[in-house]
Amino acid sequence: MKRTSIGSTVNLQKFIKMIEGYSFNDKLLAVVISPFSQGNITEVPSVKSAPEEIERMMGFMFIVAGEAEMSIDYANYKFRENHWVELRPTADVRLLNYSDNFSACIIMVSESFILDTLLDKKPIPVSHFVDARESPCMEITDEELEALKHSADRIIYYMRREHHFKKDMLHNTFYNFILEASNMFHNRDGVRKQLNSLSRKETIIRDFMILVEKNAMTEHNPSFYSDKLCISTQYLSIILKDITGHTANHWIAKKITAQAKILLRTPNLTIKEITDKLHFADQSSFGKFFKKHTGMSPKKYREDFSSPR
Repeated sequence: MKRTSIGSTVNLQKFIKMIEGYSFNDKLLAVVISPFSQGNITEVPSVKSAPEEIERMMGFMFIVAGEAEMSIDYANYKFRENHWVELRPTADVRLLNYSDNFSACIIMVSESFILDTLLDKKPIPVSHFVDARESPCMEITDEELEALKHSADRIIYYMRREHHFKKDMLHNTFYNFILEASNMFHNRDGVRKQLNSLSRKETIIRDFMILVEKNAMTEHNPSFYSDKLCISTQYLSIILKDITGHTANHWIAKKITAQAKILLRTPNLTIKEITDKLHFADQSSFGKFFKKHTGMSPKKYREDFSSPR
């Protein structure tokens, strides 16, 4: 097995070009990893040049051949052929090991692209395959793998060619892709196969990350999360620091900062309204928090984002 490491927060435009990847407006990405492209994986650029939108992208991977070991939110998993893997928008993802014949396809999509895709479409229970509480992985049949490959190939086909209705075709082909994924879960009545038994500490970290993703906008205190996990705040901090290298406050602040950037890029929201949405006492408190974690004021961030690039 070769050994390498890939973070989910990388410069995707460069990454996808290096390993047979395609992009549509940084909203929909398709990456093919094959034995012919593995030599480039170690050349992934620094996280410092990552686009902001990456934190709000959902990832779906299906493995065509070989096997790989990945770390997802600091819990290690072993995946092999005919495995379907889900990556939450804020998950910390690293590829640790992979076999020489490892081949997989990764579809990454922004939340805004998903919402646009589902507009005026028949509602489907998307949440049942993006809420990977028990395991981010599920074993699929050969027939299901072929259906996913066909759907992914159609996405890549329209990414590669010029088409007057390219955006519409990509929305339709991605809709077909998630319908195939939904069908897999419908066939199993929504039950996942637990492929890896997590340790107690790994389970706590996984559940903490899920809670932060759902509640950080309104709950800024680590005690809220430790209460939900039925452990002391001190024990939660010890576990997080030991395994992730960061405290609970770090992960909460990271999520709040990411959400603040998204809201600041929304033109029709005032900074006062953003302050209220993020449950800060006042604009001064929000401004101090944002500058501490980004090095600039909310106003400066908004101005820089709005200026021509």
